[in-house]
Amino acid sequence: MSVAEELKSKNFSLYGQLIALLSGVLLIVLGAVTLLAHIIYSILAIVFGVICILIELPIFLRICPTGPTFDKAVRALKNHWLRFLTYLIFAIVMWSSLAQSSTVLAIGAATTTLAAGCYLVAAIKNQVQLTTSLLGGTGVNNPGFDTRYATQV
Repeated sequence: MSVAEELKSKNFSLYGQLIALLSGVLLIVLGAVTLLAHIIYSILAIVFGVICILIELPIFLRICPTGPTFDKAVRALKNHWLRFLTYLIFAIVMWSSLAQSSTVLAIGAATTTLAAGCYLVAAIKNQVQLTTSLLGGTGVNNPGFDTRYATQV
């Protein structure tokens, strides 16, 4: 299944995953850019960005040296409601950085808010948690093995 077909599926967990990954990358990059100007919020943005990527791509839990408690906490976030709350908290903290001064961290706050909104809609609609095939996930349509060319035994 192509990414275009996944985007047409109206499954908000897929939208949430893609937007959360975008948000994670933006938070890391924008946090690094504003590190000298806003130290506390920049460090928080980098930490939130790494957590976003670890939540959405659990393969990195095997690669990155994290503790078993952190791994268990990230794996517990399979529920749409818990992901919504996590991203909402991240968004609120990033939006609060605007109280200090307006910075590009608002872009990370906006994408994190969008990710939280997608997971909220997915939770309300009680949609199945899917992962995009772009990143090696199940995609929308996972029929299993292709048996068209199999020989009968």
